[in-house]
Amino acid sequence: MARSTFNRVAIKGIAGAVPQDKVNNLNDHTFCTEDERKNIIALTGVHEYRIAPADLCASDLCAAAATNLMEGLKVDTGSIDAVIFVSMTPDFMIPSTACVLQDRLGCTVSTIAYDINMGCSAYVVGLYNACALLQGGNLQRVLLLTGDTQTKLCHREDKNVVFLLADGGAATLLEKTDSDTDRITIELETDGSGYDKLFVPAGGFRTPSTASTREVKKQPDGGFRSEEHIYMDGMEIFKFSSSDVVKSTKSFMEHNHFSSEDFDYFIMHQANKFMTDKIARKLKFPKEKVPYSLQVYGNTGSASIPLTIAHNYREMIPEGRHRYLLSGFGIGLSWGTVDVVLNNIFCPSVIEC
Repeated sequence: MARSTFNRVAIKGIAGAVPQDKVNNLNDHTFCTEDERKNIIALTGVHEYRIAPADLCASDLCAAAATNLMEGLKVDTGSIDAVIFVSMTPDFMIPSTACVLQDRLGCTVSTIAYDINMGCSAYVVGLYNACALLQGGNLQRVLLLTGDTQTKLCHREDKNVVFLLADGGAATLLEKTDSDTDRITIELETDGSGYDKLFVPAGGFRTPSTASTREVKKQPDGGFRSEEHIYMDGMEIFKFSSSDVVKSTKSFMEHNHFSSEDFDYFIMHQANKFMTDKIARKLKFPKEKVPYSLQVYGNTGSASIPLTIAHNYREMIPEGRHRYLLSGFGIGLSWGTVDVVLNNIFCPSVIEC
């Protein structure tokens, strides 16, 4: 496993953005019965979520969040040393969307800019990269952008994903500091043997797009989709999350001599409420320490952890220093854990695009 502690680095601000258009899980999915819809809502905890129109991309959401963040912090984008964009839904096959965002946000040509293709664990992986650039690359400011428009990967009658997966974007500013008390510890793990438990089977270079891969049909699991829509083996993802992720997080806490009492908040990837409630119980976190955003935003993939912080921040005693345990897990299969103290960060209300 990759377990690293980054010294004299800190998060200065987090901002989120979501599309304006809402989907109501009880009223807007007419392809199944009302009882089925109620059962799914009870299981996932998602009552409504946001969906991006065809012309709105993850980069647009992240750019809006970044602008809101930088203006609120009164930080000139010319002072940004690196832009990292973490997403499963980039603007183009090539170039990296981060290059487009570097210019769009007004960063200088000396700015490092690159993409990372990652989903559910995106925020943890992104933080690792940002911290590594600050400490090892001798940079001063890194802008981490995480977002997805994953509803564009879903068929609208695939009951396995359409009640859950949603769109959103977030921006996080990290800086190098002079304080010995500023440190972020991150652990990352990967099990690629489970890559096919949550993936898009076709449309890439391994299995190119054809008329056959684009054909929508009823699948053995009861969902309607093509091979170019996202597939999720929900039971296998649940087993992985409630076993591997729990074991890893527990090991992380024990290694650093922490218990649930040492953390003010436990922020998880917003997979679904049944799953995350189970993880919290196994790790002995009380409900008041486990904020959610999935009830109104759904599972926003790369953006779910920062969006959850931004959505709840004003109710989470924002003044002063508070220790957070962050946990991202899913697609890859990949997962990771973060121990970070947020000290009076700037965190504006989530905006709509």
